[in-house]
Amino acid sequence: MAADLPAEVWLQIFHYASEDDALFDYALPTSMVESSWFKMVFGGWTLRSANEGLNVMQRRSYATKKAIMATCRTWRQLGQEFMFRFLFINDPTNLVRLRPLLDRYRTLGWWAKRLHITRYYPGLGATIDDLERSLVAIIRRCPNLEIFVLDWPIKDSLLAVADSLCTYYPTTLRTLHLNVPSSSLAKVILMLDALPALTSLRLTFDVPTPDSFHLGAAANLTLTLNSLEQLSLCGPFQDFFEQLMGWELPALRSLSLDFLSYREDLPDIIEFLTTHGSALTFLDINCIPVLDVPTILDLCPLLQTIAFNFDWRLDSAEGEPWGVGSLVNRPHAHITTIGCHWLHHAFGVGDAAKYAAVDPLVTHIIRRRNDMNFAAINKQSFPKLQRVRVLDRMLLRDLEAADGPSPDCFERWERWWNQCASQGVRLEDCTGALLGTLPQDEPEDDESEEEEEVREDLRDLIRQCRAMTTARDEPFYGNPGSRRRSGAFGQQHT
Repeated sequence: MAADLPAEVWLQIFHYASEDDALFDYALPTSMVESSWFKMVFGGWTLRSANEGLNVMQRRSYATKKAIMATCRTWRQLGQEFMFRFLFINDPTNLVRLRPLLDRYRTLGWWAKRLHITRYYPGLGATIDDLERSLVAIIRRCPNLEIFVLDWPIKDSLLAVADSLCTYYPTTLRTLHLNVPSSSLAKVILMLDALPALTSLRLTFDVPTPDSFHLGAAANLTLTLNSLEQLSLCGPFQDFFEQLMGWELPALRSLSLDFLSYREDLPDIIEFLTTHGSALTFLDINCIPVLDVPTILDLCPLLQTIAFNFDWRLDSAEGEPWGVGSLVNRPHAHITTIGCHWLHHAFGVGDAAKYAAVDPLVTHIIRRRNDMNFAAINKQSFPKLQRVRVLDRMLLRDLEAADGPSPDCFERWERWWNQCASQGVRLEDCTGALLGTLPQDEPEDDESEEEEEVREDLRDLIRQCRAMTTARDEPFYGNPGSRRRSGAFGQQHT
């Protein structure tokens, strides 16, 4: 009876089995998206970023799709839709291999909705010219592409790639993530002018713009991006941001600015928020130079999430006995989540602990700023506050390696914890778990009854699939997943 099911039913079943809906979300990951612990094959625990987690999700979904297509000829034909709607390239030579396949079977490219190419490392058997020609050809063969992610610098290839995107997807492309050289800023602006349907945009700039750089005709363009809801910029993007000041961005709701370690010639963020901040619901500013948080919050009355550098000096707290000031000029009615960047010195672990031994005065000053900023988090200033999240993955890795804060900083963790708990606010780490939750190795014990039942169900499903056909292709193989348990600060690994 199962073999007689109509194709529409099988497609719906395959859709549920693939579990890939999250891979087609137009929104790009932000700093608030949860990281996850995983155990390395050789070594201890480490953290997987949101982007890395997305890659793992894709691989697991890909393994399921391979298994579906390997079951029988009918499933292979039906499963092509799911196999090719997300083209994930983590080896640049696969671009060269994929191109002739899409040239030969034109319908395969028609299914593609997302093209995701991870960072390119030279010396892997493909030249830049080969990659460029293959990438442009693949773009042309995917007429329904909605999401394009290119996570490595394309330098001289930007013009060809941008021209292909603007030619084939001016009204269909919704999400774009590019890693571009700052010297190609004019090309980027002209490309955005030809992609008015974008809803999510992430640009990562590699090096500062040279002094001799000129925008030419692009300098006079005032773009109107009516659909752009999410904008994320990373690196030395100061010159791009200056051009952005005068653009029309009526739909902008999410803004992420990560200056990395660059601290020179920062653009006027306050001026930008004066024009574009009134409708923002998400704001993430990660930079070293201090900004005026109370003014920023006044300019963004609808914000629900804000993240900033908790090493900044809070001017309103200077001179107070306990350094308690205010992050607001008036209570903010909508903030539910506050993200804390940096805080490297707060718990006395990792490289910060070594630095504290060399320069204890600077460490003391930074920790005092951390305490001042954290003490200013309260329900009087943020009546709807639900969570405070420590965002730095390196800090959490150092805490895991040290099994918690150093003895002289443990009191700080307890004080912050009690402050949040007394107000009904969750104090979280970048995984979304309570701050103080660390991973533990699972003991090598026997399988639980529940795990054995799940395995038996899977065995039964495999038996049914094998019974449905006598013609079977060669099997495909995927990597098994992993699980973890959690423990608190001070609890030893087992």
